[in-house]
Amino acid sequence: MLYQEAAAPEDLQPFATHFWFIRAQPQARYEKILPGPSAHLILNLSAPYRLITPAVDAGPATSTAVAAGFYAGLQRSYLISENPDRLFNVGVRLAPFGLPAFTGLPPSEVQGRVVDAEDLFPGFTQLQTRLEEASPDQAFSALADFLRSRLRRGYRADARTVRVTETLAGRDMEIAALARDAGISWSTLERIMARDCGVTAKAYSDVCRFYRFVNQAAALPKGAALGSELLQLADYYDQPHLIRTFRRFSGFTPTEYLRVVQGYGPEYATFVPMESVPAV
Repeated sequence: MLYQEAAAPEDLQPFATHFWFIRAQPQARYEKILPGPSAHLILNLSAPYRLITPAVDAGPATSTAVAAGFYAGLQRSYLISENPDRLFNVGVRLAPFGLPAFTGLPPSEVQGRVVDAEDLFPGFTQLQTRLEEASPDQAFSALADFLRSRLRRGYRADARTVRVTETLAGRDMEIAALARDAGISWSTLERIMARDCGVTAKAYSDVCRFYRFVNQAAALPKGAALGSELLQLADYYDQPHLIRTFRRFSGFTPTEYLRVVQGYGPEYATFVPMESVPAV
């Protein structure tokens, strides 16, 4: 497997945070993509594949064919990828508030959704022919040039949103305390986050907590941290809370997750190989 990532150039930050490049043989026919604190703009350079969104909140499961490029908004549940025989993707990790810097579209319009990249970033999939034989550095340079061409001149993110998302990505903190630090009310902070990220501060905090937890859990040695011992890794107040939240975000119990991911290694913490999925 060839995987490489790099920080986005300073002139694209804080809206775009990282570029990544993967060329690999899939470990399994499917992989479960767990939610994290970022959105992604992805160019597919391999054969077409499917992204399956499970049924959530009484909504039906859906299946999206991916031939060229797509944008995945901030997710609050897992996705399932039906992989081609070879993976070859390059992508941009965007801050949860990053989309308006390039398109003017509120993130709430695509939160929890996967959409064709051309609908938001016209011309993005034209990079396919240029990057078929590209090295990671060449791909990252092309992505940077494309994003610069789309960057809205003079656009600035709300400093309060930037500060809150950076804080929550690193540690758990009460929303009321974040609001006090920002000099605003709890309700105002929730409204600002919903406007700029498409989710409330509380919802974003939940995703960040889960993301930190799975990366810590996946790095544990085999046979470690079963049952209540997992509570020591994250800010969950009891085992039922941990299990309930974990299942909502991943479709696994923590023990099921550890059994699968420890068989593959910590690099598969949020891209969990699966041999089969329910029919969609």
